[in-house]
Amino acid sequence: MPLLIEFGNWKSIKNKDALKQMLRDIWQQRLFVPDDMQPEEADNHYQPFLSFDDHQVRANNFVGFIQNDDEVIEIYPKVFRNVQSPDKALMLRHIFYWFNYCRKWKFPFNKASLDTIDIAEFPELIINLIASQFLESVSKQPLTMYQPVEEAMQTPRGTINFKRYLNKSLAYGNLHRIECDYEPFLFDNKVNRIIKYCSRLLISQTKFSENLRILQDVIFILDEVDDVPCTVHDVDKVSLNSFFEDYNLIMHSSRLILNQQLYSDNTYDLSQWCLLFPMEYIFEDFLAGFLETHFSDQWKVEYQKSEKNLSDIPPAFRMQHDIFLTNLKTQKTIIVDAKYKVRDADYKNDPKKGVSQADLYQMVSYGFKRGCIDIILVYPNISEILNKPDRFEIISPFTDTPKEGEIVKAKINITAVEIPFWSLDNFSSEEVDKRLIKEFKEILMCY
Repeated sequence: MPLLIEFGNWKSIKNKDALKQMLRDIWQQRLFVPDDMQPEEADNHYQPFLSFDDHQVRANNFVGFIQNDDEVIEIYPKVFRNVQSPDKALMLRHIFYWFNYCRKWKFPFNKASLDTIDIAEFPELIINLIASQFLESVSKQPLTMYQPVEEAMQTPRGTINFKRYLNKSLAYGNLHRIECDYEPFLFDNKVNRIIKYCSRLLISQTKFSENLRILQDVIFILDEVDDVPCTVHDVDKVSLNSFFEDYNLIMHSSRLILNQQLYSDNTYDLSQWCLLFPMEYIFEDFLAGFLETHFSDQWKVEYQKSEKNLSDIPPAFRMQHDIFLTNLKTQKTIIVDAKYKVRDADYKNDPKKGVSQADLYQMVSYGFKRGCIDIILVYPNISEILNKPDRFEIISPFTDTPKEGEIVKAKINITAVEIPFWSLDNFSSEEVDKRLIKEFKEILMCY
């Protein structure tokens, strides 16, 4: 089972050609990535997940797992790249912690889900979480709901569909077969069919006896529900009110499975399955969710703010800020840019402090256009001990408002900071929360 780290070492694999084709097919579906990651031109040979060299592979910027028949490739974040013999269970706890704050990326498990689970294989862990989620809901709160039914009947029920009656009954001389539309209150409904189908897919995939037992229990409870193949489009058609919050989470889990299922001759085949997430987006989403959760009483947090263009005439070059903060009392604004980059250990000796020139150009243009003089670049930590912030001043040749006869130059202040994004020392979500809150308080109190 190859274990890869984003942009880390090359590892040997068994069936290169089959894996390549699988990843191309998954990317062509592109059901699980945001719109701004969609390529402008379709390329049947392109896939962004892995780089190939002979019979070796190297991970790009996605984390998760890829399962191709009996071969499983697990990919973990590059923030652990310099860790000797990284602990998979610890890395998984980090990933689940980050997802707990994500808003754009729906990951239907909370950070407490791992506390009682001792599984260190990414695919089996996901299966265990989904299966347990299924079983808990269908056993404690069985879902009976109105299910739309179209049926030809001799005695009318519900409403008569005259168009269908003309086409299917009257046209063939079956005057007595009345086409009706009605919604009976059924246990055999669309939601339960999706759950049962996804459970069968996972049964075909899991190798853990505990996972198999849980999934078989789910199918036993749903015995009266028809076995019907489902797609992600069936999930999209489901509409549940807030009273069924558990089932809304289950639909998110089902989407994780069905989004990346490839077509197969066997309806219940999940031998080719993957779960992959682009870490740049996860890092941005995590930061926005964390700030919104813990600092929304002081700051208005706007994620992916993009209502302005860099060019006014003609209107072009749409600006998009990762996070835009506005102080609720003073109306002070800050542009926060998430930089999911692991800077070199000796970056303090670099006059640029590990900040790329392109990033600085972009932030300066955004700051001047927005009229926002304070910008924060947020990087993940490179060690347990955080490095102190680095500050840059960009002074404009244009003059600002004269002050007591003195010409004042306008300037933009850019601060590059590290946050405790990960830790190998007694990791717990509560401890990381405390460290992050403390760090962001110190950062934001300067504004």
